[in-house]
Parts: sequence; C-alpha cells; structure tokens
Amino acid sequence: MDADTPGHAPGRRSDDRSTAPHVVLCRTATELSAIRQPGVTLALWRRTLPTGLATQLARFTNADQPSFRLATTPDEAEEDIAAAFPAAGRNSGPLLDDIARLVRLYADLVGCPGVMLRLDSVADDGCRFFHADHVGLRLLCTYQGAGTQWLPDEAANRPALGRGDNDAVIADPDRLQVFGAGHVGLLKGESWPGNRGRGLVHRSPPADHSGLPRLLLCLDHDDH
Repeated sequence: MDADTPGHAPGRRSDDRSTAPHVVLCRTATELSAIRQPGVTLALWRRTLPTGLATQLARFTNADQPSFRLATTPDEAEEDIAAAFPAAGRNSGPLLDDIARLVRLYADLVGCPGVMLRLDSVADDGCRFFHADHVGLRLLCTYQGAGTQWLPDEAANRPALGRGDNDAVIADPDRLQVFGAGHVGLLKGESWPGNRGRGLVHRSPPADHSGLPRLLLCLDHDDH
C-alpha cells in the first residue's frame, strides 16, 4: 500500500510517558487511519514540512499571509484554494499542493464528500483556553509558528474545562504536548460517535509577538 494513501494500518500506540494509550504516533499518512480505532482520540503524523514549503512561507509578509475559509471537495480543492489566495503569484506551489493533498487524505479517512477548510493567519492567542471541540473529527496542521498544545487524558482535569482557567485544567504540567511545524493531527471531538466526554483536550499556543503570525490549517467534515 502506498505510504500516502489512507488504509487500515493500525498505527503505533505510544508507550512512552510523554503521551498515552489513546494516542497513536504515525510515521506515514497511511497510519492516520488509526484514528478510527475505538479509544483513540489523537492520531499524530509527525512529518517534516514538504520540500520547498518552508521557502515559500518565508516569502510571505504580514500583509499577504493567506487567511480564508471555504467549502470544497477533494476534486475541486486545488481550484478552490488557488482562487482563495489573496495575492497574484501566491496561489501555486507546495503550500497549495499540500493543502489539497490533506483535503483528499482527510475526506478519504472520514468518508465525507465535502470538506470545510479554514486557513488562518493567527497573530493573537487564538483559542487560548484548553477545550474539547464539539465536532466529529478535525484535522489540524500548523505550517508556520508554534503548534497546537494538547494534553493526554490522564493529564487533563476535565471538570475544569469551560471555566477559563488553564492552570486548573492541567493536572500534570510535565505532560503538556505540542504539535511541531508540519505535523498533521486528527483529533476526535465530542460529537464523534461514542466519544462524548473524551474529546481531545487542546488549545492554541500563546501568541509570539516577535515574528510572523501562525499559519494554521483546519479541516472539518461538511456536516458541521
């Protein structure tokens, strides 16, 4: 099976202290299908940024950082994304190619015909409080800047969610985890069948006011 095609590879459950049994660390795109296993709430593909993408991102200035939302399909993703880029000459290259690829990957894994796509240029703290999304299955990938912070189940105090107190949510600060640049995470939310009360606890990282905004890709299925 091609390493970039979703399938039924079981992935690798983490057995180190930094993560937990409900997390699968993936070496290929194929292993992301492990998110469909009962009990798994995060499948994390710890890849490096595709060739040429970092160079393309370095050419963006604060003024032309791409930021848009759209509904698309795997077949129409490339055309839709190209039309949404804010400046002429920015609508091609590795960033467009990678986003379109992740749309196809996500749609195949979820089995949905349509995808809600959000590419955000985030200069502030974003969703700064720990929370669990009220969605089914969400894909997150930070292309530039600090990545999403998340907590393993046993390191999160769920009764404290929604109070606006991050310190109360973090039961074990040593277990706080962070997505790296280019990492692809599939997160189960509260609306995934059988996952009520087990959505992955996460938040946006604190803003870095010394550099460019974060560039975050978020994909949801079209029934949200």
